[in-house]
Amino acid sequence: MNTPLFLCLALLTPATLAGGPTLVIQEGDPAPGTPGDLVRSLGAPFTNGLGQVGFTGSLEGEDGIEHFVWFNDGVVWRSSDGAPFTLSGAESTMGISDDGDFIYSPSTDGDDSVWTSAGLLLREPDPAPGFPGQFISFTSRPQMTAGGAATFIGGVSTVMGGSTSTRVLFRVGDEGPEPVFATGDAVGKFTIDTPSGVDFDYHFSDNGRHHIHVLVMDAPSTADAFIYVDGRLVARESEPTGDGDLWSAFDNVSINDAGDYLFTGNTDGAIGPDEFIAHNGVIVLREGTDVDGVPLTGGSLRAVSLNNLGQAVHLWGVTSGDEYLFIGTASDLAATSTRLLGTGDEIDTDGDGTPDAEVVDFNASGVIGPGLSLAEDGRVFVEVDLLPLEGGEEREAILRLDIGTRCPADLDSSGDVGFTDLVSVLAAWGPCAGCPQDFDEDGIVGFTDLLTVLASWGPCRG
Repeated sequence: MNTPLFLCLALLTPATLAGGPTLVIQEGDPAPGTPGDLVRSLGAPFTNGLGQVGFTGSLEGEDGIEHFVWFNDGVVWRSSDGAPFTLSGAESTMGISDDGDFIYSPSTDGDDSVWTSAGLLLREPDPAPGFPGQFISFTSRPQMTAGGAATFIGGVSTVMGGSTSTRVLFRVGDEGPEPVFATGDAVGKFTIDTPSGVDFDYHFSDNGRHHIHVLVMDAPSTADAFIYVDGRLVARESEPTGDGDLWSAFDNVSINDAGDYLFTGNTDGAIGPDEFIAHNGVIVLREGTDVDGVPLTGGSLRAVSLNNLGQAVHLWGVTSGDEYLFIGTASDLAATSTRLLGTGDEIDTDGDGTPDAEVVDFNASGVIGPGLSLAEDGRVFVEVDLLPLEGGEEREAILRLDIGTRCPADLDSSGDVGFTDLVSVLAAWGPCAGCPQDFDEDGIVGFTDLLTVLASWGPCRG
């Protein structure tokens, strides 16, 4: 969850984005960290607190096809690293920490499982932590905070190999996975509905102190969906939105270190303005709104992410079939959102200053995970499909958008540039490609980067 960029927004014109987005990797490219294996597929990107990126995907090389985990600038884990287990597949949802740890969900010898950088964490049908005499029936939607706290959704069965009777949000502690809550648990005056009331849409803040979740409660079906935030139920299906209609459904969620949060969904209002983004329970953007010259007519919200600076990125599809990515101040998205990228935009993938590919699709989807992840250093990463302008087949790709930040030298996102930021630069001194301390992006943390910190010393200024 974060946001980085050094791209001037004025350059992001609807027609051409040459010199804007940076290609991280695309289908068919040799993957860094491998002996030349080629990328076959890519998953959704996720950032840590430093704006570094992680994602899963698949490779093809001399040894055949296998899946991988990417961290920052290359492949750090391959499914063959799990030997003697046979690993296959990988959910698109994953997570990385500031220290380079990761969590993801492959199949292990054909069974659902969760792995971290430390090895196998849990698999079907292991004994279910916190549920004596019961067994894991599935694992899904792994995430990790910047500090390294790992979470995932798991199913529990009363018999080995049986169907799911309880769905659980697990958090990984010092002793291994432990339940945060499960279906059948009480929250306020309601009980989480069995067997699947713990929804797959959830998020923890970078500091791990705040948690937002879509829950389905044991209540009438027209009023059983809720938004849970830090132990409270803050919104309920069929109750007033405060904007003239009623909450009807909830989808994507995001929360930051201050406990501010976003959630999306639909109201019972007229079709056209019924899809929304709400900030701290107040609707701040609706379908049908004109955003930076783009009418969200027939708008369908694909994904949303909130960072610790109070900025949000949001991705919409419209009636024409086009899709658009925006960034704005989370508390006032309708008035402040700026278009970053859209289908039909032409981009430069090889750095020669000339567009060579067209964005034809965004692959972010809140259905299979958060879909977007915005960091504080001015970068957002997106998974797209690109069509070469000279002809050829579409390719999956991960792009980095450098959108600028109010204070790049504020490495700890404290609002001030000070001693901890100086120490961070000194600790990273030397070759360090892709490091947030490398402000001039020359691949080395050195004297000019140190000068950036000293020139920015004190409170961040706009």
